Amino acid sequence: MFHIGVDAGATKTHAAIMNRNRTILYEVSTGPGNMAVDFFEAEKHIEKAIAKCLEFNGEYEYEYIVLGIAGIEKGNLKSEVAHTLKRKFALPVLVLNDAELAFYSLFQEKSGILAVAGTGSIVIGKHHEDFLVVGGWGHLVGDEGSAYDVGIQALKTLIREIDRGGVKSSLAKELVKTYQLHGTAHIKSFIYSSSKAEIAALANFVAQLADAGNGNALDILRQAGKRLAEQTSILARRLALQPPIFVGCRGSLLEKNDVVQNVFQKTLEGSFGECSLLFSEKPVITGAQSAWFAEKGEK
Repeated sequence: MFHIGVDAGATKTHAAIMNRNRTILYEVSTGPGNMAVDFFEAEKHIEKAIAKCLEFNGEYEYEYIVLGIAGIEKGNLKSEVAHTLKRKFALPVLVLNDAELAFYSLFQEKSGILAVAGTGSIVIGKHHEDFLVVGGWGHLVGDEGSAYDVGIQALKTLIREIDRGGVKSSLAKELVKTYQLHGTAHIKSFIYSSSKAEIAALANFVAQLADAGNGNALDILRQAGKRLAEQTSILARRLALQPPIFVGCRGSLLEKNDVVQNVFQKTLEGSFGECSLLFSEKPVITGAQSAWFAEKGEK
């Protein structure tokens, strides 16, 4: 028997067919799947990914589909999307937010705490039965410590310098040169015509400058690590976790950026004395089976 897992995020939608050993037999990626950003585009990409999985082998028998979807907490979207997909594909469907699926991919059915810092950010934890969340408010009022936040902080550095009479820092100068941000009109056009993912892509630019020793870039990444650690500390206390604290990490900033990761860990150690970070090379969609067992009580 097989199942399908779907991880629909701000940048792409990743879906896969898996067996009961969580072995991936087929996988496919389509476009962005964040329903809070563009519902109809996300729906199209999600349905396309599932359809491609079902087309892979007509002889497979599927037990269920589990989806982790960014932006699904808006209104009654969880139940509405589950109903639509169940009717369209004639299979049982479980819809979670993308952070919950990421949690199950790392902790399976156990308690724990997970910090996610990719395009957006969220800290999610589970102790016994219920999930608790800090952050996850989206890029308009939240996403502290995310790639989007890093991109915005870089742009704010440029804007502040312009307001003070001139572009002086090497970060601001490189930003102007790399993205052709010559003058107020170009800067506003770039900011307000770019998607969330495009702004988040500036984090790679900041990381490259940081690798070259740029002080402004390093400060932005250190601040991201501190902001993520502050949110994680709040959640750890709400969950009444005692040292040593084990924190799962997902998302490019925490998994791949040494500056963010080191500040994140040191800040947590300053709060709790002992903290270990957990990483996994398995993709988020491998949490589908554990999510089904935990949420549905079936095995």
